[in-house]
Amino acid sequence: MNLPQPPTRFQNNNKRLLNATRTVCESTMQKAAKEAIVENNSDNNIAVAVDGTWQKRGYTSHNGVVTVTSMDTGEVIDVLSKYCACKNKKNHETSMYYKAELPLLGDGKF
Repeated sequence: MNLPQPPTRFQNNNKRLLNATRTVCESTMQKAAKEAIVENNSDNNIAVAVDGTWQKRGYTSHNGVVTVTSMDTGEVIDVLSKYCACKNKKNHETSMYYKAELPLLGDGKF
């Protein structure tokens, strides 16, 4: 689909929407993680379900997303994306939750 870029007048609205969405998403997932820990008697070792999807089949897809959902509360705790064409990707800071869980995840093989 060889579509032209959207008019620049929408860029300010898109940025505001992105910032609002990001803020709500991060605070909601932090709250869900805390609730899952409380539900598990303050033990950080919580049970989660991990599910992912790709834009297309095979190993050539550049767009993929993974969600981590608490087994106790059913709420989404984290979302990871394989590909981002955003200009601000270089300035992205990994969430504190992900940094804390990274050593536990190891090489990602289950």
